[in-house]
Amino acid sequence: MIYLLIYAVLIASTVVSFIYYVVNSYWSIRYSKEIRNNNVDLSEVTIAIPVYNEDPEIFKECIDSVKKQGCTFLVVGDSSLEPYKTIVEERGGKFVFMKEHGGKKKAMQEEMKYVKTQFVVLMDSDTILPDNAVANMLSHFDDKVGGVGANIGIKRTGSPVSYCSEFVERSREVVFRAMSAHGSVMNLDGACSTYRTELIRSFIMSNEFLGINRKGKTNVLGEDWLLTGCVIKNGYLAVKDYDTRVESYPPKDLGKFVKQNIRWSRSGWRRFGKELTNGTAAKAGKFYTFELVYTYMLPIIALAFILLRGYHFLEINASYLASFNVLGIFTARHFVHVGFFLYSRIGMEFVDLFGTGIFVMGIVDRIRTERLKTLAYGAVAMAIIFATTIYGLATYWKTSNWLSR
Repeated sequence: MIYLLIYAVLIASTVVSFIYYVVNSYWSIRYSKEIRNNNVDLSEVTIAIPVYNEDPEIFKECIDSVKKQGCTFLVVGDSSLEPYKTIVEERGGKFVFMKEHGGKKKAMQEEMKYVKTQFVVLMDSDTILPDNAVANMLSHFDDKVGGVGANIGIKRTGSPVSYCSEFVERSREVVFRAMSAHGSVMNLDGACSTYRTELIRSFIMSNEFLGINRKGKTNVLGEDWLLTGCVIKNGYLAVKDYDTRVESYPPKDLGKFVKQNIRWSRSGWRRFGKELTNGTAAKAGKFYTFELVYTYMLPIIALAFILLRGYHFLEINASYLASFNVLGIFTARHFVHVGFFLYSRIGMEFVDLFGTGIFVMGIVDRIRTERLKTLAYGAVAMAIIFATTIYGLATYWKTSNWLSR
């Protein structure tokens, strides 16, 4: 009975995984979105950036790209004064100094005190914008849209981590394009997203945004997850502008990449539970809910699949040995038993590999250069994400003063 139950779980997980991979690949290819509004007013946009001990050269590259957008911009120095103040003011921006280090969320609260425009672009101090990025994102707003995220690309630094990060972003792009075909995406990335100012202002200024609990501690729920949830809960769409590809610098080494994904995993698990219970997922629709549930359940299913397949393999071998009678004759009954499960397992493996292959092809199609190298390092990235997702689930209850990147 247990054996049949395990077998049924294997079949079910194989079928659902196949559907997940094929559906995302199909809708990712099918999705296309035309620019909604060409008459954008850049005077109604403020770009807001927190900075904390950023590499000055990277920060200068960021601000140079911001200046080219043609709109107001301000930077909050989170206990970081020079050379950031000079870099910003020489390029016509406003610099606000926070003497004590408060972290990214506190810096964002400070930003919102100075934003007076209808729209605000929230971005990181290591993000590089292409020309007309803000105008392009702004053109996607209509009465139904509350936030527009840029498509995130990774700066090619030549390090293995840059290829790992690029593969991860392209895999997310496949999933998010599929979600875009049905409504809101799961996340507007903190590296660069544009919002209706009054939609998010009061939320950013709240203790809920900081994640402060009754004991005064802060949890690990990321600001980008929170803001995306705020947009959807208020009845607006959270969409992506895939044609506006900004560049973000990757973690400096593999250790930082692992730590980054542990933080994201813990934040994601908290967000997963929150959205299922507070009605955000239901409001975003059935396809959004399916993507949310299966994206987070996929590593758990994969782990269970590995364990069950191991048990399945041992059972097959045990059944094979038991199939010989005392004379060493292989009985017909056991032949049917072993043969059925052996060939059906081969069939499951084929279906699983076929679905995964389609999904990987969708990812490769989104990689612009050095595809083979990115794909090779992508395998390493997927292994790390698998491990950190499981670890994040096991430790998601931990709280820390995680207010900075």
